[in-house]
Amino acid sequence: MKIDKVYIEQFIRTKVEREALTDAQIARLLHVGASTASHWRNKFHIKPADKFKRKFKEKYGPDALDCFDMLRQHGATLQEIANYFGFSREYARQVHNKLYHGSYSAYRRQRTHATILTSHKAHRASTSAVDQGQHRRQSGQTSHV
Repeated sequence: MKIDKVYIEQFIRTKVEREALTDAQIARLLHVGASTASHWRNKFHIKPADKFKRKFKEKYGPDALDCFDMLRQHGATLQEIANYFGFSREYARQVHNKLYHGSYSAYRRQRTHATILTSHKAHRASTSAVDQGQHRRQSGQTSHV
């Protein structure tokens, strides 16, 4: 039996990278053993699929990742996220690290810093506008602010 290496590589790469299938699942589709599918995947230098997102959606619902992201963006604490999904705060921290490849506390610090910079710039801009209006009034010009 002749095997088309290019087709096999493209098939395995698609199934691993887009669908996050395991070696056993790919093996079933190709009607070969799991060790054969694993061997081919390794031979083509394809890393195993990160199954976490798929499994998380299977367990907590198809929109679970979107909900987690929305809660995170709206400033929910890890405890609030944990309560929403019904798991522990520690597991919420682990899920965050797995999904976003960084700690939640670092994310919060970065958000807080960005908020402070934005509010500081807005304050400086409004202060500058007020100062310009006062300067006009002192020089006898009318202000249309």
